[in-house]
Amino acid sequence: MRIIIISLGIVCGSVFTFTTLYNLSRISKHDIDEYKRRKRSVHEIHTDINKPDKTPNQAVVNPPDISTSNSKASGSNTSYYWDIRRKINAKLPFETYQDMERTVAYVTTKRKPEFRVKEELLSDLSYDIYNCPEKPPENYPMEWPLVSLLDNWNPNDTTKRTGIYQGLCRFDYETELDKAERYREAEKPFLLRNDPQVLRVVERWSQPGYLSDILGNQKYQTEYSKTNHLMYYKGNGRKMDENWEPPIINIRMTYDEWFEKATQPVEDMGPDKPHWYFRVNGKRTEGGSFVFEELPFFKPEKNFYIVDEKNTRGINCRFGMNGNIAVAHFDSFRNFIMLFGGERRYILSHPKNCDKLGLYKRPHPSSRHSALDWSNPDLDQFPEFSEAMANEVVLQAGDVLYLPTYWFHFIVSLGLNWQCNARSGATYDYDPQITQCGF
Repeated sequence: MRIIIISLGIVCGSVFTFTTLYNLSRISKHDIDEYKRRKRSVHEIHTDINKPDKTPNQAVVNPPDISTSNSKASGSNTSYYWDIRRKINAKLPFETYQDMERTVAYVTTKRKPEFRVKEELLSDLSYDIYNCPEKPPENYPMEWPLVSLLDNWNPNDTTKRTGIYQGLCRFDYETELDKAERYREAEKPFLLRNDPQVLRVVERWSQPGYLSDILGNQKYQTEYSKTNHLMYYKGNGRKMDENWEPPIINIRMTYDEWFEKATQPVEDMGPDKPHWYFRVNGKRTEGGSFVFEELPFFKPEKNFYIVDEKNTRGINCRFGMNGNIAVAHFDSFRNFIMLFGGERRYILSHPKNCDKLGLYKRPHPSSRHSALDWSNPDLDQFPEFSEAMANEVVLQAGDVLYLPTYWFHFIVSLGLNWQCNARSGATYDYDPQITQCGF
């Protein structure tokens, strides 16, 4: 019989507790109405894949290796993918209260250390980021001088800092989704934690051999840079400057080839050493792609993460190695970003700072990206940079970041990590700032 959970979860620190398990036959009309209203109180966790009945597993401490063979098929082979997926679902069932506890306990162990607001900054905040108001306060999100963030934690330094300049609210999926929805509708960035669907992906992707197996021997687009800085470009800059060189080179690698690079000794991944950014994309025209099966909440169907299902951009997964820096830029779509393993530092800046960030303008190939090296900003060449404001947040396993249209983001990989994002539609709240800035 199918089993579902009435989630009356309570978050206390990073501990996640579920209080009630019901058999489907005992769900009342009131329960069903409450589910429809809140869209989160009842989570159906029965899978459509046939799996053998088995006693609920205890918490996973040392996950088993699920590699099936030394010979791998292409990651795009649907039957090959589902064969592996059935095996991992059997090893990590998600049908009972004990299964949920196991997953939550496992992901919680991945969220260390705890990143908190620097103590001396608490007096600047008019709100508690862990217990935010029902609606965004007037000064939300709190911001500080960008140069102060960089002085406190240089982007080239991936050593963990427990005190950061965080101004974003962190909401719990089980108890504060309504609140998060109001912040999303107000086009304000925020962090969301403890969505059971997301936690399940974290646990699955953490299993030794799983990503290697499902991605197989297929070669995927990978961005290569001579240093830790990676910046997008489009077109040929030599039409403007004969000395221009592409900031990255697009190559193709298998996941295993990239993983070998990404797990080198830390001393071999310094700022001046080569870096690789591995990419896996699911196109919106490929609804049956295994990427969509891995991340069903990113399918082009309306839900909390897909606001405009008629204007989606597919799924973009980027796997980072220690020190990877994605140069500051803005995107023209609303964006939900999920981290399924590891940690990433995001420095965010309001669109009003557009004219202070030293952006390349059209028709430069890297238009909308910052021309400054944020690890060593040249304030003589870009004096306005000293006036820019920003805040930061460190994403950990299972975290979801909402990034509104046109918000600037600068990303640092704090070790090996797996990130995917999906864009759906755009809003025009910040058009005036971006237009005034020349875009």
